[in-house]
Amino acid sequence: MTGTPPAPALLGRAPWTTAGPLSGDQRAFVARVRDDWAGAGLGIDPVDAEGRLSGPFDLMAASPLVGEAVLALAGRFRDGALTAAERELVILVVAALDDCAYMRDGHEPLARRAGAPADVVAAIRDGRPCASGAHLVVRTVAHDLCVHGDLAPHAFDDALTQLGWPRLQEVVWLVGLYRALAMAMRVARVGTVPTLSEG
Repeated sequence: MTGTPPAPALLGRAPWTTAGPLSGDQRAFVARVRDDWAGAGLGIDPVDAEGRLSGPFDLMAASPLVGEAVLALAGRFRDGALTAAERELVILVVAALDDCAYMRDGHEPLARRAGAPADVVAAIRDGRPCASGAHLVVRTVAHDLCVHGDLAPHAFDDALTQLGWPRLQEVVWLVGLYRALAMAMRVARVGTVPTLSEG
C-alpha cells in the first residue's frame, strides 16, 4: 500500500526551505545565519528551536548563492557612514511603508538600542508624520524614495547638503536592499511569526 507523499511545509505560501532536506550549500547558509545573525539582537530570532530559518532568511536559503550576497551587503552597512540609529530608522521607514511586520518587529529593538528616540520609532510604526527631531533628513529621504522612487530636486539638494554624497548614497542603497527584502516577504506571504503549514 502506497500513501500520498506529504505536502511540503510552507512558510506563508512559499516552500519552507529549511523545514525540509537541505543541500550542502543550504546547510552552510543556515550555519552562517545561526553564527552571524542569531545573536545580532534582532527582535525576531531568525533561527527557531528546530534549526529552521524564518522570514527573509529562509527565503534566501532557497538560493544560498544569492542569499550569501544579500547577507554580505546587509552586513556591510554596519561599517558604513550612517550611524546605527540612522540605519535602523531608514529600515523602519521601509517596514512601515511596505507593511512588513517581520522587518518592523525585528528592527525596532535595534533602533531603540542604537539610541533612536522612542517617539520617532512609534511615529514611524504608526504612520504619523515626523516633521522634526533627530535624523529627520534620513527619514525624509527614505520616505520619499519609498513613496516616489526618487527625490525631487529640492529634496535631493537638501539631502546632499545635510548628508553629503556618500551618506546619501548609503540611504539610497539601504532603502533599495530592504525594499527588496520586504517584497520577497510579501510575495511569499511571510508574516511575523512563522507558521508551519503542511498538506
